[in-house]
Amino acid sequence: MATAVKKHSTARSQRINFRASADEERLIRLGAEKRGEKVTRFIVQSACTAAEMALADQKHFELAPSQFARFAEALDRPAKVIPSLQKLFAQKSVLER
Repeated sequence: MATAVKKHSTARSQRINFRASADEERLIRLGAEKRGEKVTRFIVQSACTAAEMALADQKHFELAPSQFARFAEALDRPAKVIPSLQKLFAQKSVLER
């Protein structure tokens, strides 16, 4: 089952150490300043966003047999009719107007 990082988690107990060049540090500090954030928060959010994107780009998933059965069942189930979406898709798009 996938796990996600809580966007507004305040409990920070883990330390991550890394090295960066002077140019990289300056760029990171400028980016954080532009967003009005502390450098640590900027780095953590940027790294988490990159990690989420890397995981979302995954093309191969391994599931336990029970998980695969639930997944296949969900795919085989008829789609739910959502009236508000039907109404939305019945309208012309901005490009068609």
